[in-house]
Amino acid sequence: MIDQYRLDLQMNNGKTEYVMCAANWINDLKEYMFQPFNIPTGLVYCGYRHPCIFQHYKERFPQEIFGKSETQGFLTTKNRFLNRAEALELVKENGQLKGDLIGGMLTSEDLW
Repeated sequence: MIDQYRLDLQMNNGKTEYVMCAANWINDLKEYMFQPFNIPTGLVYCGYRHPCIFQHYKERFPQEIFGKSETQGFLTTKNRFLNRAEALELVKENGQLKGDLIGGMLTSEDLW
């Protein structure tokens, strides 16, 4: 369940939101505790780069789930999961993106 009150407090605390790490969201439609504020079901796995994350859930989820229930993106400093397109808008807005995109979509290599 999304804790809307806590999300509103964090989003409006006067601090700039930044992309913090690479993240993949596996939506198995189950509810879990301690997930990003905007993720009602499924698990978000975080890591330095997206390929590093794959190993974390490779054994837990069947291969068929990838591409169907998996969304690649990023976790922010305000505990929100953003897909690659949403994260691109954020990093353009906050100045975190310093150059051109390497591969046509936002990757962690574009940020660190």
